[in-house]
Amino acid sequence: MRYLTSLLFLGFCLTANAQNYPKYKTTRVKDTVFAQPEKTDEIIIAETQLAEEPKSEFDELFEKARQLAVAKEFKQAVVIFNEALVISPPENEYLVLLLRGNCYFSLREFDQCISDYTRALEETKLPHENVKGNLCLMRGLAYGSRDGEGDKERKCADIAVARATGALSGDVTMLEEGCD
Repeated sequence: MRYLTSLLFLGFCLTANAQNYPKYKTTRVKDTVFAQPEKTDEIIIAETQLAEEPKSEFDELFEKARQLAVAKEFKQAVVIFNEALVISPPENEYLVLLLRGNCYFSLREFDQCISDYTRALEETKLPHENVKGNLCLMRGLAYGSRDGEGDKERKCADIAVARATGALSGDVTMLEEGCD
C-alpha cells in the first residue's frame, strides 16, 4: 500500500511539473515560422559603419592622457591633459581637471592639484553631488598632505562636505584625524 501511494504521489508530481516546460526549444519565435535572411557583405559593412562613431580630438587626447596616468607616467599625462582642457567640451571640463589634479597629487605637487580641484568645484558644472564630494575629498587629502597654515581646517571642511554628499562613508577616522 505504501509503495502504491508513493508511486501515485511521484506520478502526480511529475505530471504537475510537466506543464511548466516549454513546448519548443528554440529561443526565437521567428526561427520556427520564418527563415532569417542571410547577411550580405553590404549589410555587414553598413552595420559596422553605423556602430563606429569617429572619435573627436578631445576624446583621443583624453584617452591618451588617461592611459598615461594609469601607466604612472604622470608628467606626460599632465601635458596631454593640458592640451585636452583647451578643447574640452564644457560638460567634460570637471573630469579633465579632476584627473589632472590626481596626477599632480601623485607627483606631490599639492598646490597645483588643490588649484585644479578648486577650479573644478567653482567654475564647472558638475553632473551630480557625488562628483562634488569626490572633488572635496581629494582636495581635503591634498590639504592634509601639504600641512601648511590653515590647511587642517580646510581639510576638515572638505572631508565634512565629502561625507555629507555621500562620497565618503563608514569609519574613516584616519582621514578625519585632527578634525572635531
